[in-house]
Amino acid sequence: MSDDAGAMPRFGWTRVAMALRPMWDAQDDVLRVEIAGHEPLLIDVTANAYWWSTDLADMPIEPLELRVGRESREQDSAVTTTPGNELQSLLWHIGLNSFPGELAWWLQRDDTYRLQRWPNFTTLAHTPDHVRMTSMLGYASLTVDELAEQANVAPAEARRVVNAFSLMRILRSTAPDVAMARPAFDRPVVTATATAAPARGGLFRRLLDRLAR
Repeated sequence: MSDDAGAMPRFGWTRVAMALRPMWDAQDDVLRVEIAGHEPLLIDVTANAYWWSTDLADMPIEPLELRVGRESREQDSAVTTTPGNELQSLLWHIGLNSFPGELAWWLQRDDTYRLQRWPNFTTLAHTPDHVRMTSMLGYASLTVDELAEQANVAPAEARRVVNAFSLMRILRSTAPDVAMARPAFDRPVVTATATAAPARGGLFRRLLDRLAR
């Protein structure tokens, strides 16, 4: 397994979320996550499945020792010979518990967001606040700040839900200066030759920018 941990800061599920985003374009690979005290977690985005001996109810909220890497799907017999678990419930957990208090690095605070389809809450651990925010995103396009205000929740809670839905690929975003909506998991990344993005403050944001390179 190729591992990019090295000298990188460890951010638990945030590192997994950031590694998952490009996996939709890596159809021959699976993501392998090694967490201290657990068997390896294998995620096949193309097959919408994962393999893990740990029950979702026992998943750590903040895994401390964690390694993430890609490997060929053909390398692991579990992926090629056994049925996996449905992926959306795992992505929900990862999305809620990554980027603590912040939006995922591929999302923009001034964009508006709306659900493409309703999540299956029968398989997702959820609260009444989650259901209320989901209902709002199902009927209107809202910024994360508008969502927090209208749902009467802390802004960080609204960001967590938006992060999770984006990782689940059931969210669309609309930029203030662009009329056409696009998937919220597929926003273009500003390059060095493009117009400079607004400055990002805070130590955590700078570390996330480093991880995103």
